Amino acid sequence: MSKRMHHQLEMVGETATLYVSGTLGTDDIDTLITACRAMPSQVRTLRLDLHGLGQLSAEATGVVRSILRHWRENRHGEFRLCTSHMLATLCDVASTPAVMPVIRYRPDVNEALVATYL
Repeated sequence: MSKRMHHQLEMVGETATLYVSGTLGTDDIDTLITACRAMPSQVRTLRLDLHGLGQLSAEATGVVRSILRHWRENRHGEFRLCTSHMLATLCDVASTPAVMPVIRYRPDVNEALVATYL
């Protein structure tokens, strides 16, 4: 037995949350992208809340990827994915070289544990 996909949109300032429940499939891509397009241009962060889904199937994952791709290409903003098992954030960050810590060799320190404290 499968339930249709339902969605609700909540907007506060520059952030929008799209709540999705039921069963998410490829037939729902256009509906959710249309909801994203309808948001005002000042919305820069999209939260996709999938707590209401029974499971995150391979097909549902493909839908999430399509929405993410659309959001990045059109808004260039942040994207947050919330499920019952994880919270993930994607944002475009200016590429700056990472600063590596300086590690000095000390004979009394176990080298295998050094990475634990970085």
